[in-house]
Amino acid sequence: MTLRSTLATGLAAAVLAGTAGAAEAQQRNRVDIRQAGQSHELSARQHGYQNRLSISQRGRHQFVQTIQDGLRNGAEVRQSGSANGAFVDQLGRFSEVLIRQQGYNNSASAVQTGTGNTVGVYQFGNNHSAVTTQTGNHNTLGVIQFGNGAHTAVQQTGDNRNTLVIQGSWVIK
Repeated sequence: MTLRSTLATGLAAAVLAGTAGAAEAQQRNRVDIRQAGQSHELSARQHGYQNRLSISQRGRHQFVQTIQDGLRNGAEVRQSGSANGAFVDQLGRFSEVLIRQQGYNNSASAVQTGTGNTVGVYQFGNNHSAVTTQTGNHNTLGVIQFGNGAHTAVQQTGDNRNTLVIQGSWVIK
């Protein structure tokens, strides 16, 4: 074997190895978890390609369970306070869930099936609950709750639908 053919073979092997590494990296699912405090529970399952999960919890008794199955789904859960809970279940492609909770004893659930769906749940205050379910494609669902004791349950079925729920109590002095 000549020096030229040895170099060509080595270069080809390096290029193939780099291509395989890049292709593998594109198929990976990503998880980022940050927790502080005590008694946190977290259960995460991702199946498919390029799914993203980001969790950040602070406080005391918090719980998150996520299931993502499909292609390029993303979920972000941020909780603060005490005894909050969140559940995310996504089956499909290109869907996103964002849950943000601040306060005490808030809970949120987001279940989606389909392609290109988005759910956003923002709860600020105490003792809120939000249960959201979407089935279909290219739907958007938003829940904003503030104050104390707001409860929402939304089920959306079909394609290209949009729902926004805003509720709460506001005290002006």
